[in-house]
Amino acid sequence: MILPLAGDRKPEPYLQTKYTEMKPAFSPDGRWVAYESNESGRYEIYVQGFPDKRGKWLISASGGRQAAWRRDGKELYWVRPDGTLMAASMKLLKAGVRAGQPQTLFRISNWDGALTAYQTDGNGRRFLVYEPEAGQRELPMVVVQNWAARLGK
Repeated sequence: MILPLAGDRKPEPYLQTKYTEMKPAFSPDGRWVAYESNESGRYEIYVQGFPDKRGKWLISASGGRQAAWRRDGKELYWVRPDGTLMAASMKLLKAGVRAGQPQTLFRISNWDGALTAYQTDGNGRRFLVYEPEAGQRELPMVVVQNWAARLGK
């Protein structure tokens, strides 16, 4: 959804399709948004103009999740379904986007597709990657019902 900060300030959908579009990442200049969509039958990374929907470019070609921009907007990162962190050089032009050939950076060994797996330092030189310790098992989930009633006791 988009909420204009001037005028009638009524929220309006940015994208409204029968597919799932999620996890937007705005370019540093705010004119482009990278997002995940399953319109091809699997999640891929697309870039589209913002706030007007000028053009639409497929950036990943073999699946993609969790897009992130380099601080200067000259590179876009994402994770393939097999956990490989990818990068493509980006040229953000007035008339559109020109993406370079995707490059493999490294593999995220415990990639499950759900958790945010990485964070860039903004320059694309270092990445913080979520990696559980070897042999670490998941903690059990605890559900507490009627917790509000127990606050007064």
